[in-house]
Amino acid sequence: MQAMAIIVGTLAVVITLLHRRVQIGNALFAGTLLIWILTLSPITTLMQAAINTAKNPSTWDILIAMYCVMCLEFQLRTSGLLDGLMSTARGFFNNDRIVLMFMPAFLGFLPSIGGALFSAPMVASASKKYDMSPENKSTINYWFRHIWEWSNPIMPSLLLASQITQIPLAILIKNLLIFSPLAVALGWLFCLHGKKTSIDIDPTSTELCDEECNDKSMRAILLCGGPILLNISLVVLLHFAASVSMGLVVLLMVLILRYKWAQFREMIIHGFDTRLLWAIFGALLFQQILSETGVIRDVVVYLHEAGIPIVLTAAVLSLVGGLLTGTATGFVAIAFPIICAMAGRPVGLLINESRIHFSGRESP
Repeated sequence: MQAMAIIVGTLAVVITLLHRRVQIGNALFAGTLLIWILTLSPITTLMQAAINTAKNPSTWDILIAMYCVMCLEFQLRTSGLLDGLMSTARGFFNNDRIVLMFMPAFLGFLPSIGGALFSAPMVASASKKYDMSPENKSTINYWFRHIWEWSNPIMPSLLLASQITQIPLAILIKNLLIFSPLAVALGWLFCLHGKKTSIDIDPTSTELCDEECNDKSMRAILLCGGPILLNISLVVLLHFAASVSMGLVVLLMVLILRYKWAQFREMIIHGFDTRLLWAIFGALLFQQILSETGVIRDVVVYLHEAGIPIVLTAAVLSLVGGLLTGTATGFVAIAFPIICAMAGRPVGLLINESRIHFSGRESP
């Protein structure tokens, strides 16, 4: 019961800090310190948790992948490719409703902090022909930016979920992939469909595009979509580590864009998004302290003795964690370590053992 009180109290503190707009990395670190203090653990336990987190190869895989994501976002934004893609999309789709969906969805491939602010002007520009309130525009921007939460291999929440559960990222994505097209359909139905006051672009009013314009449009499409599709292919089809695939993509873009040393140096500096990297490390450290102090083990014992079904506990914890934190990364960092502990071992190992059992082979 004491362990349950510690967990509930810690989660309450973390969630309160998040509601007060404390950065997620700082909130999770505060939760880590609180668990260490409330369990009366020695300082060596806290130090060991930090060391184990830093020594874990999965930690660096996630951090390097996120760093490379920031570099790619810098490349696409500063090269003018995103502006070119916006113009190309408007001419290609010939319908601002599709552009309204397309631009935030495309920018959602790059999970940069504050990215919604970057896509907001594009949504505002594409919505000029519609009678939309600011709330409608914000809803469209937010919804379609997050349709890739289940399928984009560079999403921090997916990387964290894969690392904590030990389910390979490719397998995790294949099982969750259906939710992305479902999100697109629901977003179109509730946010864009049936706008009676809409005025589509008149094809006769658009400027003719010469051969040079077509070349620029094709270049914008290839250089914006190509790196993202290449990364997804390397991770999902060829099972590359996220850090390796993103590193290759960024280096390829450096060569294609013919970066000079000053541009390369600016990209390297921009990639160090301390808020995002600290949030990832804080989530992994929070997971580690739960294990090092033994508090999560005591919670599992309590739940088993109380006769509470594991499936029900996992569902409620996940739902409440998502509702209260408001972020996929925060929800995964809080809920997944507890769910895996309730399962008795990483979920990925349970899946592998089940496959071995049903194939008629005994596990080693």
